[in-house]
Amino acid sequence: MSSKLCIISEYNPFHFGHLYHLNESISKTNADCKIAIISGNFVQRGEPSIINKWEKAKVALAAGFDLVIELPTLYAISSAENFANGAIKIASQIRSDYISFGTESGDLEKLKELSSLINKNEKKYISKVKEKIAEGFSYPKSQELVINEMFGNEFSGICKPNNILGLEYLKSLAAISSNIIPITVKRDFEKSSSSDVRTLLRTPGFETKSLKDSIPDFSYKILNDNIKNGNAVLSLKSFEKEIIYILRTINDEKIKDIPDVPDNMLSNLKKVACSTNSLDELIATLKNKSITQARIQRILLYVLLGITKSDIELSKRIIPYVRVLGMSENGKKALSDFSKDAEVITSVNTFEKSCNDPELLRMLEIDKRATDIYTLAYAKGSVANLDYTMRIQNGI
Repeated sequence: MSSKLCIISEYNPFHFGHLYHLNESISKTNADCKIAIISGNFVQRGEPSIINKWEKAKVALAAGFDLVIELPTLYAISSAENFANGAIKIASQIRSDYISFGTESGDLEKLKELSSLINKNEKKYISKVKEKIAEGFSYPKSQELVINEMFGNEFSGICKPNNILGLEYLKSLAAISSNIIPITVKRDFEKSSSSDVRTLLRTPGFETKSLKDSIPDFSYKILNDNIKNGNAVLSLKSFEKEIIYILRTINDEKIKDIPDVPDNMLSNLKKVACSTNSLDELIATLKNKSITQARIQRILLYVLLGITKSDIELSKRIIPYVRVLGMSENGKKALSDFSKDAEVITSVNTFEKSCNDPELLRMLEIDKRATDIYTLAYAKGSVANLDYTMRIQNGI
């Protein structure tokens, strides 16, 4: 039986750093089946994906992955903890042997040690983080302060975005007593970063051909084709009017049901939306030292997609389906290894007819809604129901 390597990523967009991570992971594991679990049409920073999930699947297959699986929207735009929780539950279902993630430190043993300490002192740790947040610190800063306070200076400087996500993967693996072997690859910042590429793409007058030094040819071609075809979505501003309209017309009960909104922001959401038609101004007005811009943008995505607190709670307690976006011939063989024991979606229409689980259907409803809203931002060819009409992408 083949060994499976799983990588969880957004690929927004896929660049040379991602290719380096994949190649290093293959070298470390000698796995003969490479599986990508990717965010769909919206991502964890509270932004749209620049290209849609099927186009990203094409890129992943071209990079050398054998199977591409969608991380459901409820996880993809959630906190780092829930993002990792959903991804690890899927990796477990597909019987992955390895999970590889990039970190700033590249020190897996140090991350394992810290993860174990947090798990052993979970109640105290969570309580202290909440105290720091109440004092006005952001969640990431609160984590950093509490880690230093509880576990000493040896973990100083570890609270960086990829390290924190790596910690969450390790915590999730421990929570389900998983046999998946974690590995990490130290990020090579000389290989380019997704945020740098996105910044360039959003620069007025920028020519995509200048990206050829940052992204592989296969990724560049698909990205450039989508931009030319009017099917690239560069920022959350593409949904500016929709978000402000919803906030202006939402009632008080629904505002209270938006996930992750701090108490001191509840009264401001609608008030600020009623005094501006600019998303940038809305975000700038809501932002303060205790809440990051990414968290505000995630809240605005919850508003746009109609996601409620009960939806987030649903995502935490259920085992998600395995939604296949793309596969190679080798991927088809891997799929047959676990398809009898997991809720696998290769056809949305077929799955809806056979599924009797209302919670899985609710999760899928949100994925479909995310696609239908995403395509509103297309400059050309905006149509609904792509989750029914798009076929699984084929690799070699």
